[in-house]
Formats: sequence, structure tokens, C-alpha cells
Amino acid sequence: MQVREANSANSGIESGECQEIEIRTARSLPEIEALRESWMAWPSHRDSDIDFYLMILQAYPEVVRPHVSALYRNGKPEAILVGRLERKIFTFKLGYLPILRSSSRCLTFVYGAIHGNGSPENTELLVREVMKCLKQDEADVAMLEFVPIASPLYHLAIQLPGTLSRDILPKPQGHQVMVVPDTIDEVYRQMSHARRKDVRRNVRKLQTHPSGPPKIICYRNTSEFDRLFHDVEEVAQKTYQRGLGAGFADTPDVRMRLDLAARKGWLRAYVLYVGDEPCAFWIGMLYGEIFVGEYTGYDPAFRDFSPGMFLMMQVIEGFCGGVHDTVKEVDFGLGNAEYKAALCGKNWIEATVFIFGPTLRGFTLKGMRTMTVMVDVCARRVLASTKLLPRLKRAWRDRLAQNAQAQSKSKNSGTDPMARAAAPPEASS
Repeated sequence: MQVREANSANSGIESGECQEIEIRTARSLPEIEALRESWMAWPSHRDSDIDFYLMILQAYPEVVRPHVSALYRNGKPEAILVGRLERKIFTFKLGYLPILRSSSRCLTFVYGAIHGNGSPENTELLVREVMKCLKQDEADVAMLEFVPIASPLYHLAIQLPGTLSRDILPKPQGHQVMVVPDTIDEVYRQMSHARRKDVRRNVRKLQTHPSGPPKIICYRNTSEFDRLFHDVEEVAQKTYQRGLGAGFADTPDVRMRLDLAARKGWLRAYVLYVGDEPCAFWIGMLYGEIFVGEYTGYDPAFRDFSPGMFLMMQVIEGFCGGVHDTVKEVDFGLGNAEYKAALCGKNWIEATVFIFGPTLRGFTLKGMRTMTVMVDVCARRVLASTKLLPRLKRAWRDRLAQNAQAQSKSKNSGTDPMARAAAPPEASS
């Protein structure tokens, strides 16, 4: 058996008699475009769509270059692992509280990174290619984003690296999806009696709000961006997500993200108005027949009316009827929330997995992450046993929302000493 090396940047691995397997890593845009036909023939998640991927390369200044490993069997592409090289700021946290920060070179592999034949054999070859790149000091760490823990990619990513490079504490998170039924009544029937009663009561309260009846506008086109961004920003600047530096913001990268969605026909940006005042939003993309949620938020002044839930139920009712779009699933994404538990019947567990480079820098990153994750896990267990965790979360989010509103008022009055600058997103751990 003979091993073939395509060039100094590629690795050759042979498996099986009379079969030649080669891995080539695309590190430039022309090399990425050469993969387009095969890439598009292998459906996956919106996040690893080739055009979405190329937009991210352009939109985020921390991106250094593409990094897509393609596995060829007997000269034909069979699978790819989609990633990019970034200069990433890692923020290691205890809950919402940042403890340590580090700027590092990171090979980031996106959600739904494997396209094509993701067999255990192929996945192992692709993971070993990642390890080889780290050994050659192309990056300090590799990060595989939100990998289903039942997948070969997850198991191989935590088993193949040596002890010093292995991620020993991946943090599991739930990923929840709603299968859209034929009628909205079926959605209500999935809820508990108390939850159903509460949602319907808040619907009636909002429909009789003194400011006027609620209305929902769906924005889809770039020609509507001025109003969309103005109205959504008016709400987003008051949310706790803004206090975390997360969620929707009128920044160049968000505009590029939604611009691509509008040009591809994916954009569905729903804004709830009470009278003429925006009070909640739900922005997502319709990718195939799956609505992928991107940004949500509501004005805390309307909290007693549950405007976010009102908006979702109205939009989902439209999905059930198929009035404008054919939607089979709503992907609410990662994390737990009361509204997700009430709406979703399909879920699985995912975790972001790190592979640390066999270098001093890589080992230092592993030490920082391991220490903060261990303390965070222990603290959450203690709080969970005392049933204080939900209360602390709510109190912390309320505080963040209050801070965001105060900053918004200061900014609007022209007294804000710190003008908000568009900054690249940080990686939390």
C-alpha cells in the first residue's frame, strides 16, 4: 500500500485495498470555489452553507483565512470539514462574569461542519488532519462548534488527541427544535394547562393595550433595512443581551449577515408593534423548510404582557397554516429557556469541543479553560441544589437590562463618554 502526498500543505492517508485516500486543505478563496459543486450537493445546516460561510469570512475582521479540509477517495471528493483560521479572543467565564481573556490563533469549525459522507472512518481521517495542522503550529487550538454528542465527530474529537491536547470538560447544551404541526391548537395542546392559560391571558391583555392594537410586520428585503434596523435597535438596546455584548446590534457584520439573507430570499425579520411602538422582534432565516432563529428580544417595559411569546405564537400560527411559507421545523438553537420547553418536542445535546495544540500556548489555554469550567460547574451544582440558580439568572439579567437601558438613555442624550464601536464577537468558555 502506498501513501500519496499531493503537496507540502496536504496529507495523504490510504485506507482499504486498491483505494487511494487524500486530504487536501483549502486555504484560499479560489480553492474554496473549486469545492462549490460538491459542497452544494451535500445539504447541511445554514451555518455551513457555502455562501453563508463566505459571507462570514468577509464580515468578521478576526478571520484570517479559510480552512476547509476535503477528503478525496480515488480522486473524487467524498467529504469536507468546514472551518476557518481566526485570531480569536477567548473569554473564560464563571456564569456571566468574565474571569480570564486570551487572544489566540484558532481553527474554528462551524456548526454542521461535515458535509458529504461523514462515516466514522472519514471523520477520523479529518480529525487527524486537524491534529496534524495543530502539530505544525498553524494554530494554538481548534474549536469544533456545537457538535452533537451522539455523533462520530464528537467521540473522535475527545478520544484521538493525547492527554495534554484533549478537551476533558466539554460543556453540554440542549439544542431544541419545534416540528411545525398543522394547526396552532396542536401547539397549545403540547403546553401544560397553566402555561396555556397564561399565554392566552397575555395575548388578550396585549390585544387590548391602551397604546393600540398589536401588529406584526415581516421584513424581507434590503429596501426595508433602514426601518428594520432602526426599530429593532430601539428594542435591542434595552435588553439584557446588550448588557452581555450579545444579541442584535446595528453593526457592519450584522448588516452583512442580513443582507446575504435578504438577497438569498432567506430573511424573515418579524417585529411586533403596539400602536406605533416596536416592542419585540424575532429575526431568522428560512433555509429550505427550516426557520433558523437568529435574534430575539423584547422591551422590558412590556414584560407583563409577554410580547416575545405573543410574537412567536402569532408567527408560528402562520407557519402552521403555510400562509406565506412552507415551514416544517423551527430551529430555536442552543440553550434552555421556558418558551423553548413549552414549544419544542425535538431536542438533542451538543457541546463545543476543543483540541489544544501540543505547544506551550495550547497547554496554557487548556489550563485556563479547565480551571474556569471546573469552578463554574461546581458553583452551578451548589446553586441548583438550593434552587437559587434561576433566581440569580433572572436578577443578573434584570441588572444587565437596566444597565443597557441606562447606557441607551445616556447615548441618546449625547452624554455617553464611550461611543459604541463594532467589535468582533468573543468566544466564551
